[in-house]
Amino acid sequence: MAERLALIAGSGALVPEVIAAAREKGFELKLLTLGRRHDLAGYEPVKFSLANPQTAVEAIRAFGATRFAMAGGVSLSDVVREGLASYFSGAPARQSIGDTSISDLVRRLEDMTGAKPMGVHEIAPDLLAGEGTLGGPQPDALVLETARHALTLARQAGALDLGQAVVVAGKRAIAAEDVGGTDALLRRVRWLRFRGLVADGNASPLVLGKCPKPDQPLFVDMPAIGPRTVENARKSGVSAIAVAAGVTLLIQRQAIRATADRLGVSVIGLTL
Repeated sequence: MAERLALIAGSGALVPEVIAAAREKGFELKLLTLGRRHDLAGYEPVKFSLANPQTAVEAIRAFGATRFAMAGGVSLSDVVREGLASYFSGAPARQSIGDTSISDLVRRLEDMTGAKPMGVHEIAPDLLAGEGTLGGPQPDALVLETARHALTLARQAGALDLGQAVVVAGKRAIAAEDVGGTDALLRRVRWLRFRGLVADGNASPLVLGKCPKPDQPLFVDMPAIGPRTVENARKSGVSAIAVAAGVTLLIQRQAIRATADRLGVSVIGLTL
């Protein structure tokens, strides 16, 4: 008997890739969508809002899902975070919850629906970054050293429950990801360069490092990059993107490689 997968879909190009992988694995699929996605109309998705998660809970139950997963981008304001905490705990929420606490809500969703959480990497393992050069020019020893340092600092920033990414100039951290996400981080770096606050030194390459937060359950918000990440990195003067191998998703892998090759940005998978 095929497992029944309820897929909660956010924004972005990751969702169609996960749907295709789920179909190939033989899952019976029910799609739940946040926001407007005209490209998924053929799947007759259940549309819901995070302000009213009961709709999603009822849809997962009615489908008889054995597993559920989340894919794509989702923006969570403090109001939404407070509301989710209140809904899943059954008590009034007095504070906004961080991303680490979101994973606890996912476990509560398991209790309410009987379906077990599943990571995107379990549905579509081919999307995971491997080790080595994933696109662009082969990095030299200096870039590799800087890339490892960037991942180390990204891991430390993640311990603060901020974001999953850091940009470094040589050994100096110049900006960390926050609730605005990776695109906003790279826009800040671009502004810092415009202001002359970040030098383009030959011995201090700009490198973006991205990895999971410490102890982060990989069924929630696994780090991901796509071709747009590479484009924005190039605009910001970033010469290389380092990702944690085995725990980072490559959205549109072939497009990432083609974009990195065209723009001369090294994309590197490194083991943490």
